[in-house]
Amino acid sequence: MKKSLKIFAVIAGLIVIGGTSVYLGRNTLIKKAVETAGPKFLQTTVSLGEVDFQPFQGHLMLKELHIGNPEGFSENDLFSLGLITVDLQPKTLLTNKIIINQILIDKVAARYEIANGTNNIAMLQKNIAGGQKTATEKNIPAEPADLSVEKPVKTVIIKDLSVKNAKVSAAVSGVSMSLPLPTIHMTGIGEEKPSTFKEVTTSIMKVFSTETLNAIADATAQAVKSGVDSIEKILKKLF
Repeated sequence: MKKSLKIFAVIAGLIVIGGTSVYLGRNTLIKKAVETAGPKFLQTTVSLGEVDFQPFQGHLMLKELHIGNPEGFSENDLFSLGLITVDLQPKTLLTNKIIINQILIDKVAARYEIANGTNNIAMLQKNIAGGQKTATEKNIPAEPADLSVEKPVKTVIIKDLSVKNAKVSAAVSGVSMSLPLPTIHMTGIGEEKPSTFKEVTTSIMKVFSTETLNAIADATAQAVKSGVDSIEKILKKLF
């Protein structure tokens, strides 16, 4: 009996130690997960500086997230995000519908490039949406689908999303410029219909791409209208 109690005590101790180690190392695990899964999801380089996750409070903070350009563009970052804070409902992490109350993205620097008849933001959006080569195109035999078991799909709802202090650098007709973007604010993402992380990210990228193109178009139009040779000069007047 005593031996059984000792064995039980040892097992319980190991479980507690293991659980504590996972909890204490959660930030490192998240950082590694982002830097491992991110490139597969976005098909480009991803690096993350710092993570602070408080699971019981439902708070996540990420610092210095860098996303590289897709293949076919320069080796510069497409996005660098200074700070991301996420407030979510902790209990939903264990369900198939994760509810995020608010996401705030601050200090965004983006680089807009054009190559091969498209731009880097549109290409990243295409990668996220699943525009990469299929298994057939890569000559990889597809595994037969298991129709007997239907895996539940993880969906997400973002009640409030804000992107502020964003700037985009671009080159139009050989003229380089740096443009501040208006604050992007979206609400009720994924509420009308169930949306996966991939679908939500794609819809956010569409908005960001639209705001970027509008800013570039407005600056170019103003420069032409005013007869200013350098877009840099008109930007100083506008902003």
